[in-house]
Amino acid sequence: MRRLKIGFVAGFMEGFSDEGLKKFYQYQKDLKKLEGKYGFTLINFDTIIKDRETAIRVKEGLLADKIDFLLIFHPSYIVGDFIYEIMKSTTRIGLWAIEEPRKEGPMPLASVVNIEQNAGIAKHNFKGEPRKAKWFFGDIDSPYFMPRFDITLKALAAAVNIEDARIGQIGKLADGHINHMAEPREIYKNLSIDVVRDYEVEDIIEASQKISDSQAQKVMQEKAFKIQRVSEPKILDSVKMYLATKEVARQEGYSGVAFSCWPKLMPKKEMVGCLINSLLNSDGIVAGCEADILGTVSMLILRHLSQKEVAIMDLPVFDPEDNTLLLWHCGSAPAEMANQRGMICEKHYFADYDKSIKNCGPVTDIVFKTGEVTVFRICGESESFYYFTGKITDTGKPAFNGSRGWVSDLRFYDQPANTMDIANTLLTGGLPHHFPMVLEDVGRYIEEFAYWVGLAKKRRYDYKDYMYV
Repeated sequence: MRRLKIGFVAGFMEGFSDEGLKKFYQYQKDLKKLEGKYGFTLINFDTIIKDRETAIRVKEGLLADKIDFLLIFHPSYIVGDFIYEIMKSTTRIGLWAIEEPRKEGPMPLASVVNIEQNAGIAKHNFKGEPRKAKWFFGDIDSPYFMPRFDITLKALAAAVNIEDARIGQIGKLADGHINHMAEPREIYKNLSIDVVRDYEVEDIIEASQKISDSQAQKVMQEKAFKIQRVSEPKILDSVKMYLATKEVARQEGYSGVAFSCWPKLMPKKEMVGCLINSLLNSDGIVAGCEADILGTVSMLILRHLSQKEVAIMDLPVFDPEDNTLLLWHCGSAPAEMANQRGMICEKHYFADYDKSIKNCGPVTDIVFKTGEVTVFRICGESESFYYFTGKITDTGKPAFNGSRGWVSDLRFYDQPANTMDIANTLLTGGLPHHFPMVLEDVGRYIEEFAYWVGLAKKRRYDYKDYMYV
């Protein structure tokens, strides 16, 4: 991962108390201590900006260092013309004010007054490309600095780490999944992610045949797969294809693959790509099902926001009786998402209905462990998004074979929602099926990521018996 680069600067106007400047030098040290925990690089500028010439020199230094986020500390009032100059160094800015050391008499700092001015400059003085700015207030351990800064660091780390990422689409979209069509040029325009189509399923099959049984068996031994109703040769084939895809990802610099498990893999090999995707996701190479490009892009963003394993789901059941919904898919979730029951390699459910593929598999049969969950997806031509959160419950409710979990305590855009509100939002909004998920509540990070990247929210449509405008 690329480390986030943060520039830290301050200005000063003669005539104000220098008490705030003492804070600035202390905060330089305090922020430096956070580098290791959050994985960013802090670039401290000791030069205090007091005139335009100094502001220009600082701006040039910031540009040379290619900073990702500029944190401007306000130890006193700073002349707006100078702030305007250093704001030219980046489009992502933090404005940090502190409390006045006294509550009466001559105003010592005018710190809050000044960030009000400079927030206006960020929006007003950059016509056509206003600077995105977030305010911070108080000491470094105050409730209006550290919690806000934590969210910013994680959101921006995801934003910079998807820049120039490569997603490989392996094979065609699954038959009928035309609602997942996406324009790669739009994805690059909106998210700076490249989608490339250099490999077919047949290429992976051919490459997998060059991998020895012993290599695949070593993986099988390490993973200690539980096996039920599916043959070991199917698992061996899946592991070989996983190793082949992993090598392709390494050679091509792919951060993820959108793997087309059908219609080709099923008739050619009497197998699906579920275990392949599961193992790739365990390795941190996001792998989306059925060649769904934007689903895979969404998984990549979730991966960077959470640093956890991700998966892609369907939503087959909305239960208004207990206000839950079922996250489920054929079976491609990684083992790390399983509860104490673990991951079981099983047949695909098609095999129970179509005798021509009676040994089709393997899938990962998993019941998700309890805890928080986020579903998030990039939509349209990658210019918009939605998300909802909830909790995986261990209710013992019946559920279909595959990777699955019942979700309660639903919230859509951090507002309470019942299951039919979510169903109505998805269906009335015509949002694509396939629901990327992570076992963590990352809603606040998604919100801020979308702000910095410039994504629009899809509309929420709460349930009514009638259509409405």
